[in-house]
Amino acid sequence: MESVKELGQEIIVIDSGSTDDTVAIAKSHGAKVVYNPWKGFGPQRSFGETQCAFDWVFYIDADEVVTPELRQELTQMFAAGEPDCACYLVRNTMVLPGDQKPRLFADFRKVPRLYNLKHARIKLDPSYDRMQLDDGYKMGILRNRQYHYSFRTWAHALSKLNYTSELAAETQKQKPAWLLRLRLVTELPVEMFKYLFVRRFIFAGWKGFAFAATQSFSRFSRILKMLEKQQST
Repeated sequence: MESVKELGQEIIVIDSGSTDDTVAIAKSHGAKVVYNPWKGFGPQRSFGETQCAFDWVFYIDADEVVTPELRQELTQMFAAGEPDCACYLVRNTMVLPGDQKPRLFADFRKVPRLYNLKHARIKLDPSYDRMQLDDGYKMGILRNRQYHYSFRTWAHALSKLNYTSELAAETQKQKPAWLLRLRLVTELPVEMFKYLFVRRFIFAGWKGFAFAATQSFSRFSRILKMLEKQQST
């Protein structure tokens, strides 16, 4: 909340029934809090769009923080007039459990965060952040990063990854059974290699290895759940 304070003309928090101090904290920062039952990532964010009074939207999850550098970039962008693209991707950078900032050579995912509701909107996909742009409009990418504190602890990481793999297995399109069986064999080693070396978590020591292992197992469990679901129908 502090990182987005005064970044725009309004702050809207979509709450799906939290039982902690989320609502009180959000209101103390001047946010408008609206309740909406959880139906997945895409539907929840799409509902949030309907609550916005302005065309340009920057959306952020409760476990993400806008860095001062990104904040300055956004401010300068709008000071120069209307941005050129209908949607902008942000470099979302993982912060490992217990850390305060990303590790050396930290990897990032490019995720849609800033967009114009006249020409772009979130798709109603319960599993992912996917953007739909009107024909003729383009997507850009911002230079600076935001930090992603996705997992409070390793226990939280395992619990959260179990939920997201279950959600993906329930909502994604069916795939051929032979392909799923093949991926059961290849998913773990391929994902471990990707997280350790392509995404550079090898430089984060034991936490980097632990993160690679949990993420890879989550991918494996998603394939396993998809196969089980298809065989039971």
